[in-house]
Amino acid sequence: MQFIHREQVEQILSSATCLQLSREAFTLMSRGKVKQTLRSVIASEQGSLMGTMPAYIEDGPYAGFGLKTVRVDFNHHNQSTSHEGCILLYDATDEGDIVLVDAASVTELRTAAASALATDLLAHQNASHLAILGTGVQARKHVQMIMAVRAITYISVWGRSRAGAAQFAAWCQHYSGLPVTVAETPAQAIAQADIICTVTAAKAPFLRASDLPARCHINAVGASAPGFQEVAPDIYTAVNLYLDSREAVWNASSCLLKAKQQGLLLQDASGTEIGTLLTSGDRPDLPVSQRTLFKSVGLAVQDLVFARAIVAGSRSAMNNTLK
Repeated sequence: MQFIHREQVEQILSSATCLQLSREAFTLMSRGKVKQTLRSVIASEQGSLMGTMPAYIEDGPYAGFGLKTVRVDFNHHNQSTSHEGCILLYDATDEGDIVLVDAASVTELRTAAASALATDLLAHQNASHLAILGTGVQARKHVQMIMAVRAITYISVWGRSRAGAAQFAAWCQHYSGLPVTVAETPAQAIAQADIICTVTAAKAPFLRASDLPARCHINAVGASAPGFQEVAPDIYTAVNLYLDSREAVWNASSCLLKAKQQGLLLQDASGTEIGTLLTSGDRPDLPVSQRTLFKSVGLAVQDLVFARAIVAGSRSAMNNTLK
């Protein structure tokens, strides 16, 4: 059994590769080439979660069975990341080996890549002000991935911890070389933003419709399990809604369920899956003043596509070394 660790994952996958893999994963799903169940989640009394996500891809270079299992600890004081786990791939090589791939690094990359793909499809072509709400690993990955699809010229950040926000802002400035400001409130951070990413583990909404600028694209990715909430239900009355999976989001997003309970959304009719934009070949014809929101909770097909590409890259690197 082979294990591919974080350092190998990050060496193999560039931002451009992650974007292409994200595109291929959502295209497979939209074309009905994937069988996957909803995420199964168990919560501990201390508040940590364990999730399992099995899937099967029917054909092509990513074909086969796989299973992601991950533990999420929101009090990860002694860890570098809140996520730990593995992606188990059956028949991942010509020899039929079972391969384990580090799940934390894949989760970080595929989540940010999905947001970047949605941004590329939905954000205005001249969008240049990026607002990041949250200061963890996903915040950093989102800066990296969004800068790969838009010519960002300014970054504003907000975090619940002022010290954490200042540290993240310093990283942003070092990484990007751009002007970066730390906002006192979420509303202040997004006031002039074209692209907004919410990447927190908040359990109460901190962003409302009245906070939104006239034109923006939002990637709402932090609240990916029941009980977590970043945006208020009224935001969904002010945006065009896009989803990674209608079934998955409506089963995991407390915010959307609350919006439905309040009569603001109809479950069966709300939200366009991002994969349909890829298979149709058309970008939505949105007016200049339009707001869009991409809500994602993460799908097993993303993990399997990324993991199988990592295995292929690892084998290729090994073969080149042996030559």
